[in-house]
Amino acid sequence: MAHASRWPQLAAAFARLGLPVAVVDLESTGGNFYQDRITEVAVLRFERGAVKRYEWLVNPEQPISPFIENLTGISNAMVADAPTFAQIAPDLLPLLRGALVVAHNSRFDYTFLRHEFGRAGLDFATPALCSVQLSRRLYPQFYKHNLDSIIERFHIQVEHRHRAMTDVLALSDFLEHSLSDKDAQEWDNQCRSLMNPKMLPTWLPEVLAQQLYALPDRHGVLVWLDKFGQAQAVTAHERAYQETAALLHGKKVLHYAQSAAAVRFLPAVGSLHALWLKAQTIQEYHIMPSESLRTFTTVHFAADEHGALQARIVPLKNGSRNQRPYGFFLHKKAAKRALAAWAQEYGLCPDSLNILPDTHAKGVPCPVHAVGKCSGACQNSDGISRQNERVRQLAPLLPVSDWGRAHEIEITETDPLTGHSMTFYCAGGALVLPDGRWYFDDTLLALLKGKFKQGKEAVRIIA
Repeated sequence: MAHASRWPQLAAAFARLGLPVAVVDLESTGGNFYQDRITEVAVLRFERGAVKRYEWLVNPEQPISPFIENLTGISNAMVADAPTFAQIAPDLLPLLRGALVVAHNSRFDYTFLRHEFGRAGLDFATPALCSVQLSRRLYPQFYKHNLDSIIERFHIQVEHRHRAMTDVLALSDFLEHSLSDKDAQEWDNQCRSLMNPKMLPTWLPEVLAQQLYALPDRHGVLVWLDKFGQAQAVTAHERAYQETAALLHGKKVLHYAQSAAAVRFLPAVGSLHALWLKAQTIQEYHIMPSESLRTFTTVHFAADEHGALQARIVPLKNGSRNQRPYGFFLHKKAAKRALAAWAQEYGLCPDSLNILPDTHAKGVPCPVHAVGKCSGACQNSDGISRQNERVRQLAPLLPVSDWGRAHEIEITETDPLTGHSMTFYCAGGALVLPDGRWYFDDTLLALLKGKFKQGKEAVRIIA
């Protein structure tokens, strides 16, 4: 137990926020979020006027370099018999979940905690406040806002810098000093505006708030359920808690969030996996897909009264479909140009495909036939049959916007923490589902463009 009397104004300010506050500092084997591990954790938890302190040395399960040992004073010998993070996680998680985590450069501490809890098989996300950013807002006249500069500026007494609890106490002392300097309302407003992720709104039902605070900040799908257990919406996320908290603080909160009584979360290894899960969950709950933000087009082939396959440019709307889309175009004009070039490249009859220009008069011979490049055999039954077969073979070669010469691709996503991988098949700008249906979502375009930028490690071109 720490003495609350050391930080009376800070305890009062944190109480005004309406949820517990954990001032946190970590030491680690280095700064790489995926390769390095935590060596020490310190928490000063403020709740209902009381302040409690917690600290652990942590066995990082990897060597501590001489540089880090000299910096922190934590040696390999010191952590040899310490518990691993997975062993302290059940005690640490309740101190942080549903609390505001305050840290100097909170991105570092928050990300390390997310990853360590993830390796331990535990979901973790919570509101966070960076005291570096708060110092910049409160004291814009100063250039430096690292903890050493703040300690010197406010004459804070410290021992053993770069040990976790020492830094937590120094940070808390700084925050107490800042409350003596600044107006309490300004201090509160700056804290709330800088939170990232944000706190959840107070109007949420308590059960729903608890479920949302238990979300991780990772890829996945969120199913919003009403009080009858009926799904109202399905949303895909890259960082589930952060994006949901931001959504609930938006100027216009969507109806499904206002009426929600519970949520269900499905974890994913990456953004494409999340969309793949979203598609199946929409089918499972019989939910109408969201409307497309803009109109994209594709090509559908259907037989006319003579049995000849004709190309029809149709909208590609959000949702699942039984038939694979052929080609993906940003607008109808691009689809027309692509169809004409495709037919010319492969020697297909534009007349029977019904893709002659609108200016071509009906009843006038096909221009390809007129210039002697076609015998006209495509108009009889044998010719129609042969062209139909070729159309079916060549339809997958219609272009896909922004894919270059790629028509069919495989994309592998891997969770960098667990190493779990999944591979997905896309063609015609759509994603194939386990039941053989094809799913399109207008967020898929930007997602796939991002995958292409990652190069051959992420995308394998099949055709």
